[in-house]
Amino acid sequence: MDFQQIKSQIIKLASADLTIDALWLYGSYAKGNSGENSDVDLAILFSTVDTDLLARRLRPELLALEWCEKLRLAEGELSILDMQSAAIPLSMGVLQTGQLLINKSPDHEFRISRSIMSKWELDFEYHYRNMG
Repeated sequence: MDFQQIKSQIIKLASADLTIDALWLYGSYAKGNSGENSDVDLAILFSTVDTDLLARRLRPELLALEWCEKLRLAEGELSILDMQSAAIPLSMGVLQTGQLLINKSPDHEFRISRSIMSKWELDFEYHYRNMG
């Protein structure tokens, strides 16, 4: 299966999943510089935040394993990032260079994206600009 077919199938899977509000493609495939060994990097905005810390951390990993199985991809060929749990610099990178593939809840996506941007501006941007 080529990348466009995989991407199409991922969009179908995410569209059918009621726990997903938004989906981004980021990394080498989004930037157009993927290679033979590139994995598919996805970022997801889940509709709810799991209150159990372990469940919250496992959620994207388990979803990646499930989708790898459904797409017949090897384990590790697909990675999923939870936008609300990821480090701010990584989430900001998704917003800056990623491709928003699905947005089922524009209000929720807007709120979380703006929160990430605000945290970036307040806590990180100065240091990245002045200290590399």
